[in-house]
Order: sequence, then structure tokens, then C-alpha cells
Amino acid sequence: MFRIQEDLLLATTLLCFVCAKEVTDLDVLSSKPSRCTYEYAYDMYGAHCGGLRLTKIPSLRSGIEILDFSDNKLQELHADTFYGYSSIKYLYLAENQIYLIEENALSYLTSLQTLDLSNNVILELPDSLFQLPSLRKLYLNGNPLLHLSLSNLQITKPIKAPLELLDISENKLKVLPDWGILPQLLLYNISHNPLTSLEAQHFVSMCRLQKVDLTESINKVTLCNIKLTVTWFQEKHIYFQLGDYSRLNSREFDNCPRLEISADLNSTYQRCDSVYTKLKNVRGSRSTWLTIGGGLAGFLVGFVLLLYIMHRHNVAQTKRAANKALKKTLPTTVGDIPPTVGLLNNVS
Repeated sequence: MFRIQEDLLLATTLLCFVCAKEVTDLDVLSSKPSRCTYEYAYDMYGAHCGGLRLTKIPSLRSGIEILDFSDNKLQELHADTFYGYSSIKYLYLAENQIYLIEENALSYLTSLQTLDLSNNVILELPDSLFQLPSLRKLYLNGNPLLHLSLSNLQITKPIKAPLELLDISENKLKVLPDWGILPQLLLYNISHNPLTSLEAQHFVSMCRLQKVDLTESINKVTLCNIKLTVTWFQEKHIYFQLGDYSRLNSREFDNCPRLEISADLNSTYQRCDSVYTKLKNVRGSRSTWLTIGGGLAGFLVGFVLLLYIMHRHNVAQTKRAANKALKKTLPTTVGDIPPTVGLLNNVS
């Protein structure tokens, strides 16, 4: 009886220990890291610093291509903030408190392809942001103070950044900014802005545009004032997204006079298309020259390797021939010693 009670006590103790250990493990799994972690994603080396409530970007390992610094307390981006991290391709700074971006704060990021600055309090955008040579996706949504400067945005045109996606939703915009020609833009999100107008002129300089998100943005715009823009979208097969299409299906919209697309609009579109064609040709030429250069480099390496192999072969043959000649001239017996050798020996 005592043995049974002892076994039960031991089992209970072990069970409590296991339970305690399981709770400890769960606590460890659910706890957030206290410092940046590093890992590979899509064959790229990345640093994850999200949700650490950091006020500045710490010293990170070199060579990172992805930096997730979302959900922190970063407020300012200075000229030296990203110094030494030119390899970054994807930068996520959403859900911070960023209000200041110095003019050269992003200039070092020449490889940057995606930049997420959503849900901050940015006051003004630097011109250098739009000149980044590799930037394709830019998220600026959810910056409630950005409308104070974005409507009168002063940037160098044409924009050098090859933007394909631009998100400026939820920024309290009443007037859309003048971006100039964006020949590679495919997706444009201007949803949830209290726009007072929607001019076709704004979209004709986006000659590769495929989709525009207008959800909850044109409720205050007079129907007849968007007739020309809708006609442009339809003619260029641009999908425009609305939360409610009933206004466009109304008799009021049908009764609006149909405006013809002006020569100025077509001219701007053609200019954009010309810029796109030049960019495409430049990329094609660069790709061709890279292919030719790679082929020539491979040929030269192979040619040098062939010369080296032939040289080694010739050296080996020369050595073999020399060894054979030497064997023929050397005496094999005492009787084969030349008379001159004997005379020299007698003289000495």
C-alpha cells in the first residue's frame, strides 16, 4: 500500500514537472524577440526588427537585402540612417512615427525596389525619393498629414524611379499631385481620399496603367465631371475599382454630355508611350550587351585555358624530348667513355 502511494506521488510530481515545462516552452514560443533577428527569405538575407518599439535603427549586419522595421517608434530619417546598407532591396517602415525624411536620407539605397512608408505622419517627401534608380513599389498610404504638401509636390521631372505600383490612399487628398510622366506605372491606389475632382489629364501620362482603385474617393465629385475620365479608362481598357458603381449606372450619368478626347490628351499619352519605348529599348540593348559581354568573357576564359593547356602540353613534350636526347648521349659502360675524357683525366 505504501509502495502504491509512493508511486502515485512520484507520478504526480513528474506530471506537474512536465506541465510546468510545457507552460515554460509555450511562454518562450509566444514571447517576442528583444533584438533584430536574421534569416533568409526567397534566397535573400534579411533582418527582422519589427515590433521591438525601437526609436532608431541599430547597427545591422552588412549585406542585408530585406529590412523589416515596421511597428516601431522611429521618427526621423537622416542622411546617415541607411549609410552602409546599399544592398537593401525591400524596406518596410510602416507603423512608425516618421514625420521627417531628410533630402538624402534614402540616396544610398540604389538597389531599393520596394519601400513601405504607410501609416506614419510624414510631413513632406524628399525629391531624392523619386530618383531612386530601382524603386518599383512605393506605399505612402495612411499618412494623414501628407496632403498638406503632396498637393503642391515639387519634384524633378521626369521621375527616374521606375514605379510600377504607387499607393497614396487614405491621405485626405482633395487634389491629386502632379507626378509628371510615369511610363511604367501599372497599379495606382488613390482610394479613401475626399477628392473634389478627377481629371483625365492626370492619367494620360500613365500609358501602361492597368488598374486604378477609386474606392470611396469620388463621392464628392460631380458625375458629369468624371465622364471624360471614365471614357478614357474605358478606351484604354483601364480597370477602375469602386465600392459602389450605382452612380455610374444611373440615368444622371447617362445624360451627361459625352466629351471627345482632345488632341492634347492623346499627345501627352503618345509622349509617355515614346518614353516607355525608349526605356524598353535601353533595357533590351543593355541585356543584349550583357549577353554579348558574357559570351565574350566566356570565350576569352576558354581561349586562355586552351592556351594554358597547349603550353603545358608543349612543355611536357619538350621535357620528354630532352630526356630522350640526354639518354642517348650519356655513356652506358666504361668502354663508351670518349677519348677526350680519358685524356683530361690523365692530365689531371
